[in-house]
Amino acid sequence: MTRSSGFLKTLLLLLLWVVPVVAAQPGRGTFEVRIKDHRDAIDDFSRLLITLDRVAISPKPGLMFWQTSWKEFSPSLPSVDLTKYVGNESARVLRADIDAGAFDAFHLKIKSVDGRLKKSQRTAPVKNSIGSINLSFNIAPRTETILVLDLTVIDFSDHPPRGYELSLKGYELYTNGKLVDKIPPG
Repeated sequence: MTRSSGFLKTLLLLLLWVVPVVAAQPGRGTFEVRIKDHRDAIDDFSRLLITLDRVAISPKPGLMFWQTSWKEFSPSLPSVDLTKYVGNESARVLRADIDAGAFDAFHLKIKSVDGRLKKSQRTAPVKNSIGSINLSFNIAPRTETILVLDLTVIDFSDHPPRGYELSLKGYELYTNGKLVDKIPPG
């Protein structure tokens, strides 16, 4: 009897080691992205239309880091006139229920930036300087995580051949309505 129980224990351990255990679903949380402008040179424009391509987040690599890739989402708004979202006003560009988890980067992919100046009513080229952003955040099950990106348009026209550039000034990160991180702090 002890010989067969030893065999059964060994078989059970082997099965637990070889057969992966199916883990329970981690749950889902809500992720929202908003954008606004920081007031630097936005007053030069009667319209600054940003056409969005994708919103992407990068999961933190875990034990199976080779299977980690960016999760991409289509924006809920195809384009945003940034002149309408200055100060405390912001435009919601994404709201999605996603698998809960830890993330370490964010990327707002922009197709184009089309600016029209107030004074001359002419179009002005605006260079997009926004790339991926290293930002650690968690999305917990049954919670709401909101990322508010504070974009800024900077006038470099006094440094020819540069003109206007769109860049990231900072961000605010909220979990269930509570501010958990802010860059720049203040």
